[in-house]
Amino acid sequence: MSVTEPRPRPGGRAATVKIVFGLAVLTFGALYVVRSWDQLSEALARLSWPALLIAVPLAALAQLAAVNSQRAIMADLGARLPFVPSARLYFVSQLGKYLPGSVWAMVALVTLSRDYHIPRKTSLATGVLSMAFSIAIAFSVAAVLLPFGALETVKDYWYVGLLLPAMLVALHPRVVSVLLDTALRLVRRQPLDARMSYQGTFRAAGWMVASWLLFGLHAFALVAGIGGAADAETLAVSVGGFALAYGIGPLFLIAPAGAGVRETALVLTLGGVVGGTAAAVAMALVSRIVLVGIDFGQAGLWTLGARRARAKVDAAVPA
Repeated sequence: MSVTEPRPRPGGRAATVKIVFGLAVLTFGALYVVRSWDQLSEALARLSWPALLIAVPLAALAQLAAVNSQRAIMADLGARLPFVPSARLYFVSQLGKYLPGSVWAMVALVTLSRDYHIPRKTSLATGVLSMAFSIAIAFSVAAVLLPFGALETVKDYWYVGLLLPAMLVALHPRVVSVLLDTALRLVRRQPLDARMSYQGTFRAAGWMVASWLLFGLHAFALVAGIGGAADAETLAVSVGGFALAYGIGPLFLIAPAGAGVRETALVLTLGGVVGGTAAAVAMALVSRIVLVGIDFGQAGLWTLGARRARAKVDAAVPA
């Protein structure tokens, strides 16, 4: 099923939900920035501005790679979208992570997907699989890279190693099909019409690997800009540590966007390569604010892009 244009949605409950969701996200996002402003000012004073200018586009590219991963999953499940509406779905729904609880991003994805005729069961399965791919690949990247310079962190988060094999097995296309069909039966819904293929699985995993590597390079740029050594060990710890910290975040359902959990993991991981805990805290805080800004910026950019694309289609249709 190829999906290109949104259905007209003239208002009603769905429009109200979107407005309330947007206002809540903006409120919590603003509160986070305001509460962190004093610490952020101190952190920015320690940071090399060229490093920040390098880190921002790397983080933005990492997010775009994640869009392609989710897009590949959705396409494999039978709903093909062009990049612009896919980016709109991804970035706007991801703003839900700034609300307490980890369910709001999923709720937003399912709600927004209705604009593109995507069945609820397909969008829900896409959201679940996207999260599973993200966490599994993050833990895999961390498992490969952290032993090169952060063995103590590996010991502190030993339980991640227990989750990794099970998560990787669960991403096998046949296992995915069984799990999704079972879950849909439990909620009294029909099985999905399409199944994850090997090609789609590798495509989604490949884009997610690219995403975590780019996020790690963004972290490495900030680490170097705040006083860390620009060597291979620091690079491995930065990439692996960031993947571990942000992979753990979604597992803590109460914390908005993994707030506090991710920073703690980053400090434990990077403290040894940036010259101590204070520098690691500063780096983690700058990274968090950078990502908040990019999240909101990308959501606005791709929403505007989707609206312009829709307006061009409407203008081309004879009255």
